[in-house]
Amino acid sequence: MLASHIATQNVKYQVTEVLKKMNIEYKIINRENLDSSNFVWADLILPIGGDGTFLLASNMIFDNKKPIIGINSNPERSEGFLMLPPKYTSNIPEIFEMLKAGNYNIKMRRRIRTTIKGDNIWDSPFHTHEKGRVVGGEKFYTQNLEKDIPNNLPKERRLPWLALNEVFIAESLSARTSSLLIKIDKEDKYHLVKSSGLCVSTGTGSTSWYRSINSISPLTVQEILKLFNEKEQFSNYTIEKICSTFNNSLHFGAEELKLCYAIRDMIVTDIWPTPKYIHPRGFCNKLTIRSQCFDASIVIDGGIAVPFNFGTTAVLEVYPEDSLQALILPD
Repeated sequence: MLASHIATQNVKYQVTEVLKKMNIEYKIINRENLDSSNFVWADLILPIGGDGTFLLASNMIFDNKKPIIGINSNPERSEGFLMLPPKYTSNIPEIFEMLKAGNYNIKMRRRIRTTIKGDNIWDSPFHTHEKGRVVGGEKFYTQNLEKDIPNNLPKERRLPWLALNEVFIAESLSARTSSLLIKIDKEDKYHLVKSSGLCVSTGTGSTSWYRSINSISPLTVQEILKLFNEKEQFSNYTIEKICSTFNNSLHFGAEELKLCYAIRDMIVTDIWPTPKYIHPRGFCNKLTIRSQCFDASIVIDGGIAVPFNFGTTAVLEVYPEDSLQALILPD
């Protein structure tokens, strides 16, 4: 942890030195002063760290006009899928030279819009980091999520935070079964689903948690092939090839205007026949979810969480105007 902190501080110092030489005004933002006004002020958002830092910054961008580009401060320990390639970490000036010369591409990463309807939809959100906070310790970040709540509260609320990776809906206690009524696209009826939670992902997020939920292991492939043909001995190469081909097929483009959903550990028994008519994963343009839970949350990108309890409805959609304008430099 200390090594990562030192690496981040070193990159931050290099960035600020370059900005000073270029006479560019900047502000240094962290979790303690993460206010939306700073993001409105800026012409470019430049998260320094890993993918978690990038996601945190993206949650504070509310339209498709504000560009963002991330620097991986510790590529030896962090893959940084959303960040610039590792070679730029050791050559910070080149980043700004290429930006100034216009030598970059733009990728419009799609994000998920969440609208909730019902009673008690204005309960205060929290950040998942708060669940690990020492009792009595000072809050961070969420103090800025709780302001500007109107006096006359409507029964419908569009959440301001757009999910770049995924929206996860489940009971807060992971050991508890999550009961959700789900409609896909323009279906007329809800499907009652009992599971460990619902993960709805973008193309960006299809390489992250969605992939982890649905990936198959060599052991699973080996056991299936053995059931299919007990006599034949399949090589490790064949098994690995099947695994990698399937797992890679789970990914789809970050700019595609569609969602993919995955129902974790869906319960399908004779007692609960309805889930048999809904696939445990699939693509859609819109999901409508009605909570049958008692201590559940809608979690955006593993960070911001909004209470989502019995009777509340959530609508998840994807629109071009909600995209994130990510700047891409050559590999």
